[in-house]
Amino acid sequence: MGVHDKIIQGAAERLMEDERLRTNLADDEAKQLMDWALAWLEARVFKASNEAMARQIAQTEMTRLRPAMSKINDLLGEGKMPALTNAVRALGLPSTKTATTPLDRRGLIRALTTQLAESWRNSE
Repeated sequence: MGVHDKIIQGAAERLMEDERLRTNLADDEAKQLMDWALAWLEARVFKASNEAMARQIAQTEMTRLRPAMSKINDLLGEGKMPALTNAVRALGLPSTKTATTPLDRRGLIRALTTQLAESWRNSE
């Protein structure tokens, strides 16, 4: 296992241990959110040219991922299903086109994570 893999594995374990990121989500929803977070983290960490940079990137991304994941978990608490525009606003994302078809909870998670990733990429 390479250095980058070890850093990603450690970060992944910390995310998976944090129940605040998934308590309001069904197992498939929690897996969807976690898979997105890990894919985001991997893509960023593997760009690092050395171990120190990889660790710094992982820390920076964890600082971004945790609050976003926690907010999505909170938005979907107690069976809630907020409108996409309200959820986007709650995450502090710029307004964007809303879905033309009603979203289920997994669709909302997909829409929010897609918008988060786009916003984060645009800020780099």
